[in-house]
Amino acid sequence: MTVFSHQAMNNEMNATEKVYTGELQAQASSNNVDAKDVCAVQQGTSLNNRWKTKPAKRVCFPPGGKIVSGSAEPRNPWETAGSVTVEEIMTSYKLSCKKLGVQPIHKLMIQLQLPINARAKAKSSELLQFQSPVQEFHLDVILKIHSFAENDVVLSSYSDGFFPLPTVEKPRTEESVAMEITEVHHRIKCLDLKGEKLDYESCEALEEIFKRIQFKLINLEWVKLDEDGASALFDIIEYYDSAVHLSISFTKHIGSRGWMAAAQLIRKSISLQEFEACGIPLMEHTACFVAQGLKFNSHLRVLRLDSASMSGRPLMLLVSALNVNQMLQELYLADNNLNSVQDSMNLRELLQSNYTIRLLDLKNNCILNTGLQDICEGLRRQKQGLKTLILWNNKLTHVGMSHLAAILPNLTCLETLNLGHNPLSNEGIHRLKGALIANRSVTRLGLASTAITSEGAIAIAEFVVESAGILRLDLRRNRIRTGGLMALSLALRLNHSLVRLDLDKEPMGETAGNNFPAKLQNKQEDKRRLAVNYNAVIQPSGADGAINYTELSTELLH
Repeated sequence: MTVFSHQAMNNEMNATEKVYTGELQAQASSNNVDAKDVCAVQQGTSLNNRWKTKPAKRVCFPPGGKIVSGSAEPRNPWETAGSVTVEEIMTSYKLSCKKLGVQPIHKLMIQLQLPINARAKAKSSELLQFQSPVQEFHLDVILKIHSFAENDVVLSSYSDGFFPLPTVEKPRTEESVAMEITEVHHRIKCLDLKGEKLDYESCEALEEIFKRIQFKLINLEWVKLDEDGASALFDIIEYYDSAVHLSISFTKHIGSRGWMAAAQLIRKSISLQEFEACGIPLMEHTACFVAQGLKFNSHLRVLRLDSASMSGRPLMLLVSALNVNQMLQELYLADNNLNSVQDSMNLRELLQSNYTIRLLDLKNNCILNTGLQDICEGLRRQKQGLKTLILWNNKLTHVGMSHLAAILPNLTCLETLNLGHNPLSNEGIHRLKGALIANRSVTRLGLASTAITSEGAIAIAEFVVESAGILRLDLRRNRIRTGGLMALSLALRLNHSLVRLDLDKEPMGETAGNNFPAKLQNKQEDKRRLAVNYNAVIQPSGADGAINYTELSTELLH
């Protein structure tokens, strides 16, 4: 039993093993068939790929002139603006203030109300006297608001045809005045909001004014603005192209977003030509915003940044922008504590790369003699550009005049040079004399308060005799006595171009009894007029026009 069972068990196991082996072989054979099919497919695909390759992808652009198929100009808010009256503007502004929960600005309401009465009265009187339809539309009103009292308003009127303002013949009632308001269709001379407090809601309400009236000057000096209000106000002025001249001087707490909006205003406004931001310290990040706006601006002509802490990095950012901007013509950088190291080098770079700036005001800084040397290096490249250079009170001495004298003979465009309030002394004048004589472009020379005595005045007189183009000479606040005055008087007899000479009525250091009026004469009074700050002119003392020094000395002493 045992053997049989063992044998039967072995047979059963062998049968099971055969069956399992057969299944494995069948699976292997099926796998081999599949593998062969896959290989065949892959071989067929590779053969097809060899004969049927896909073309490489290409990106083609049209020619240069056809890349942009079309463009759309930004919406001009004045295209669909209808004709409105001052009364409608006032009503809209009051409703906007009521909606935003703010009080209308009293000073603004005065400026809006007064033109109603003045314009309506002038119109009615003109119709009564002249009956001219041209005068009806050409009358304009200028408002000058004094800061010492809100209600003290001086009103003056003018017309394009220079007609005097007629007197009012009939009393006018408020109802009849309101009926005769002319349409606002031109830029108003000034919007004065100086010293007002403007929060965000007040600025939003002002949109009702700006969307209906454009101005030549918007005065925002000393306005109390926060960051939100400044951002909103500048955006509104930029969108409606409201100003030709914008002043935000001494308006602090504008913030970063406010300066970003101001930079956008500078960059995008097509009418803004003059921008003032005096008395506002420009930090590096805010100066960066202004520089970006200036870099892409093509309309701004005048930029005033007096007392704006421009020394250092802010000036460098400004100069980098003006190296690209070739439209700015007047740059005012007074009272910025500009130094003779980094700042003067930046100014040199500006003068070497920018040829469109006509006026550069650097008064009340610390340029010193070394800084003047850098500026003179920049001026060497100015063949046609800078016409006015103001270096008043920069601690320049006779040493710096050597640098200036080296370039003056080659300058052909500089017309006004102001060196006042610098201790140049007589030595500095002697160093400048030859260069001034060689230069033929300077027509206005400022030497007030430069520590000049009679010796320096004699050197200046020699320059005046040789100059054929000098128009104005300022020698006030100097110790010029009899000898210097005699030399100047002789020079004026020989010079035929000078039209104004500024002198002290009484020389510094003299006693009250010794009055030294300048004895100046003009040989051809019918052709030119010589203006002196105290109106003292004499005639030649000799029969042939020559000066009698004895008589002149006596006249000068008495």
